[in-house]
Amino acid sequence: MNKHKISGIVFPHSAGFILLFVIFFLAGHEALAQKKKKTAKKKAPELEINFGLATSYDDNILKYSEKYLERFMNGEDYGRFHIETYDDIIINPSLQLVSTYRLFGNLKSEFSADFNPRFYVVNDIKNWSSFNLGYRQYFTKRASFKVSYGYIPDFYIRHFRDDDWVEVYGYKPETFQPMGFAKDNFSLYVHNTFFKNTGIRLTASFAKYYYNEHFTEYDSDDLSLGVRLIQPLHKNVKIELGYVFTQSDAKGYDEPGESTGNSDDSDADFDEDSYIFLVNWQLPDVKKFKHSLDASVAYEERYYTTDNYIELDPEHAGRVDHVSAFGLTYNLRLNKSLNLAAFYKWIGRNSTTSSDINSEYVSVEKDYRQAVVGIELEYKLKY
Repeated sequence: MNKHKISGIVFPHSAGFILLFVIFFLAGHEALAQKKKKTAKKKAPELEINFGLATSYDDNILKYSEKYLERFMNGEDYGRFHIETYDDIIINPSLQLVSTYRLFGNLKSEFSADFNPRFYVVNDIKNWSSFNLGYRQYFTKRASFKVSYGYIPDFYIRHFRDDDWVEVYGYKPETFQPMGFAKDNFSLYVHNTFFKNTGIRLTASFAKYYYNEHFTEYDSDDLSLGVRLIQPLHKNVKIELGYVFTQSDAKGYDEPGESTGNSDDSDADFDEDSYIFLVNWQLPDVKKFKHSLDASVAYEERYYTTDNYIELDPEHAGRVDHVSAFGLTYNLRLNKSLNLAAFYKWIGRNSTTSSDINSEYVSVEKDYRQAVVGIELEYKLKY
């Protein structure tokens, strides 16, 4: 993968933006601390530092269907597989900074920054990281909004054949090329608490995907709009219901002079409906230790909207993805600063099409199952 090309698209301005934010973050905290000495009525700024360390086992790191898992195990498709194992152990350290000020009267203003790298013990081709910056402003004690920016410099998906290379070289190993992307994500939510404790959150996000040079036809702009309801049912039980609609506009061409109207490349435009249901149960204390159980169920339907004929784009024409997910997390609070969690997540995708011509082909290519199990330790410091 040409990492320089992927990272070079976004990284220079993103890295600078992140660095300036962190400098402002730390300098602003010190400045307000100094200001407090002069103005006793103002509350001192608060700083929270969260350190996390998680380790997990993933039984299908590239989300391969049974077809490709068997080919990998049998040593077939030379040039396709650039992994040592189809499963792996992942080490995920994390760092988050949250600083709270009172910029507008007594209302909270929160600035946050976090960094999350993920290291694969065996298959380092899958290593990736994310950076996030956020600003949350309360405009009443029960209502707030938050704007945030997230950045992924390089995410490896897997190796695919580059169709343009196949036309020149035929079906040779050299035509398998790495597919990956960089991502910018801008998001906003507005949250308000109604009645006694009913929370409503409206969300919006815009993501830009930049694929590497072999797959630029997949570059896309994704717009998502959502709503979430947070409702306590009991002093120890809370539920959340959420819905998100996403529309993705893919580039659809990869050569100078081409357009979506005359391209012979894949068109990955899609609309997606996502639903999620979560339950949080605060369990009875055990020897003064607080602990809880979180369960989540999610379902997505993704409709590919290309007008391409099946013969030109068999992987997308008429395709519908049905993705189901289930998650379970047990949290144990060891003390005021230390929390231990054990988690399990299962994801399954079934792909169908509106045509019998490519229905079996799409199912064999795209169906997959994936399970992840792990533990996480989080330590919080407050100043």
